[in-house]
Amino acid sequence: MHNEKINDISTRLFYAKDELTNLLPQSLQYDFFLQSYISGGCIYSLYHEKEPKDYDFFVESEELAMKLREYFMNEASYKSEIRSGGLYKDINMTITQNAISLGKYQIITQWIGKPEEVINQFDFKHNMTYWKNGNVACLSDWRFVRGNKIYYNEGRARDIVGTIVRLPRFVERGMSVSNKEVSKMLLRLNDIGFSEREIEILENNQLDHFGS
Repeated sequence: MHNEKINDISTRLFYAKDELTNLLPQSLQYDFFLQSYISGGCIYSLYHEKEPKDYDFFVESEELAMKLREYFMNEASYKSEIRSGGLYKDINMTITQNAISLGKYQIITQWIGKPEEVINQFDFKHNMTYWKNGNVACLSDWRFVRGNKIYYNEGRARDIVGTIVRLPRFVERGMSVSNKEVSKMLLRLNDIGFSEREIEILENNQLDHFGS
């Protein structure tokens, strides 16, 4: 059953990547094909036979990320420091500091690097999976993906406030989190402390600024 699910997920993600690649300019398609991978909650959703809300693509090259941002910023019909966008090939496009969104597809530009470099910094263990070149891999343990409990990745070194803020999203989707796991997050936050930007976001109740 597990292997069948993995094969089905790989097929779905192959078509997702193919569709997004075809939306890109021809000059960037080859590099994107070679230097991108899919990760995040979509693999967990597909494993549990649910339709993903979106698909997160990551790239391994700063240069490619810069070229993608430059291209889509040139295509934007409105621009600001916080959010730019418009329609791109009849698809809603949004560009922020963190990502380029084309409908249900997101190209993450905030975190760039090989899967091991990026995914080992994910906040929750059930999301520490990725698809690249036809293979689905898990950098935590498949038992976290099979289950419906939230486990904190204590190796995460960034954005602890965002981790805590995102918890209700997963609870609303039917997952649960123990006091022990919340304690781990709070202790990590105590070690690192708040940044000035995090305090500003919290004071202004702009929690959507905490990306995935």
